[in-house]
Amino acid sequence: MMRWLTIRRLAVAILLLALSAASLRQAWDPDMWWHLATGRYIVEGHVIPREDVFSYTATGRRWFAHEWLTDVLMYLLYRAGGTPALIVVASLVVTATFTLVYHSACSGGGREKGAPPYVAVFTVLVAAFASAITWGARPQLLNALFLALFQAVLLRSRAPDLQAGICNLQRGILWPLPVLTALWANLHGGFYLGPVVIGVVLLGDVLSYVLAPADEPVKLYSTSAALRNLALTLVLCMLAAQANPNGYHMLLYPFGTLSSGAMQGYIQEWASPDFHRREYWLFAILLLGGSLTLVLSCRKSARPSPSLSELFLFFGFGFAGLVSVRHIPLFAVVAAPPLSRTLAGLLRPLFRGEGSGLPLLNWALLLVMIAGVGWRFLDVLAKEQQIERTRYPADALRFIQEHGLTEKRVYNSYNWGGYLIWHGLRVFIDGRADVYGDAFIHEYMLAYWLLGDWRVPLDHYKVDYVLIESDLPLARLLEERDEWVRVYQDGLAVIFVRSALWTES
Repeated sequence: MMRWLTIRRLAVAILLLALSAASLRQAWDPDMWWHLATGRYIVEGHVIPREDVFSYTATGRRWFAHEWLTDVLMYLLYRAGGTPALIVVASLVVTATFTLVYHSACSGGGREKGAPPYVAVFTVLVAAFASAITWGARPQLLNALFLALFQAVLLRSRAPDLQAGICNLQRGILWPLPVLTALWANLHGGFYLGPVVIGVVLLGDVLSYVLAPADEPVKLYSTSAALRNLALTLVLCMLAAQANPNGYHMLLYPFGTLSSGAMQGYIQEWASPDFHRREYWLFAILLLGGSLTLVLSCRKSARPSPSLSELFLFFGFGFAGLVSVRHIPLFAVVAAPPLSRTLAGLLRPLFRGEGSGLPLLNWALLLVMIAGVGWRFLDVLAKEQQIERTRYPADALRFIQEHGLTEKRVYNSYNWGGYLIWHGLRVFIDGRADVYGDAFIHEYMLAYWLLGDWRVPLDHYKVDYVLIESDLPLARLLEERDEWVRVYQDGLAVIFVRSALWTES
């Protein structure tokens, strides 16, 4: 038993435990609240909303609740175990995602050898921590998980059957992928990533098939039968994506989100990464170091080199990560497997023989890691109790409820909209930027950041009171205006009510 825990197995255990510990994060994401409210609305009303029901500024406007199934699951988890349940499940999703990535890195592609665990563990941890900036109890985690699933299925389909002389991709359509697409289309609007990956792989394989020299044998996954089956799988995935409450409209929805100038301009995770901030350095290392490694491997024919499909995916998703922080986890998922294999090819002479190390030391290190995960979990839960008061206007909300303002029209901070929705208020704006549209968000910002005539959104929507952060310039401006009176303030939030309304009350 003592000798069972070899260095190889210890490396895998360290990977899983490190992922579990690092991905335990407080449930602080401001969008979490309106996701919970949506799940509650669906569970209690037995209906999926097709128009806005949470604001007074966009009431009745078309709303593609593309995450409806995730919202229901989140609400049921929250009802069963509160935010700790959401924290644990989010950690499990992250761990499962990069466990799949690790498996893909060690499995190899086609006839290529997989990376040894030592190299794969290192590369996958770098990739995982590069994506950590988006971890939390949020639906978008599922995009990385499903992308890893697609990658694992595609990789398995390229494994050769040496006796039959064919690969799995030549046997028929990859049926798991259309099924996964149908499920993904009800969990998150990022479902289009699945067909995109299939399309990129198909393009790379077609080019490999066409450009291969006449005297070079065609790879098993680049035969006409394999290409035909991959193309049919892609078509079936596109059809399966329509199995959602919004039907074919969901095929166009992602393009509207990606083309939103307001979202890219005002929402940090949709903006490009700021490499002056340290949290983006691992992404830079992964992109630049990975590019150098892949280029070097392509120049040395004796070593495993990435396929055209892998190069397209690496640089395509790398570019997407440069455009938007939100895409960095997707790049991490597709980059780690080919990078692990090519890096292993360059370093393979250093990894001859597995070795078992010192069994007692291996077990001691494993127990220390397990204890560390337990301590991390308890620490996260202890701090979770303070999140609501330090990030959200809990005391200000109590003031609103006690003074009869809940039915009045509020101009609220964007980041607090979901929290107010969860507590039953109709809001001015919240994290569903796609519902409000660019023009409305620009109008909202006229007041919030004093980018123009700040009175326009307040007067246009007949706002009764303002709930914003205490340190905003707008708060200092309203303090000097006779038509507004400050009725509440703490270290986080401030409330201004129109003077006429407050006098009447």
